[in-house]
Amino acid sequence: MIGIDSDRDVVRDLSGEFPGTHLFAADATDEPVLRDLNIKHFDAAAVVIGHNMAASVLATANLKEIGVPFVVARAFNRLHARVLEKLGADRIIEPEKEMGEQLARTLASPTVMDYVDLGGEEALTEAQVPKRWVGKSLADLHLYRKSGLTVLALERKESGGTIPSGDTFLQEGDVLVIGGPKRKLDKFLADSDLHRA
Repeated sequence: MIGIDSDRDVVRDLSGEFPGTHLFAADATDEPVLRDLNIKHFDAAAVVIGHNMAASVLATANLKEIGVPFVVARAFNRLHARVLEKLGADRIIEPEKEMGEQLARTLASPTVMDYVDLGGEEALTEAQVPKRWVGKSLADLHLYRKSGLTVLALERKESGGTIPSGDTFLQEGDVLVIGGPKRKLDKFLADSDLHRA
């Protein structure tokens, strides 16, 4: 793996933090510099330049021009994301937007302990088993058929985490990881008596 930053101090400070990574102080917006570093031989690249939209756009364009097969780029607003998309970035992340959405879900529903957006329309949430489910098996709940959601994992204090089966009976204090379409997950959380894990 390779890391590039224009700030020599940052490169020096991080040099011991990432074993197996070659860090260089260089200008990622300069295509000849990227070619000299043989960037085209890497399977993927991530452009995570701060709030310098021009530098982010140039670095992304250079990586795609050189032929890096998969480029992930960080956008700091919707316009920036659209520009990166037009340049051919294979994945665009918007951490501020994503964290804002996660925080809003967590604050809006006391049922949500953790919420993970899987991209697209899917998400996961973690919460304690609803009281009305205690003593029932997952098969009895027909969760997927009724709401389009799936219990992916269960954590029990005395036995740790497991992948539950349909014949798993739920107990008070169990923590569930539930996944499915965001729209259905949000509705389920709003209608349920789940408690924070």
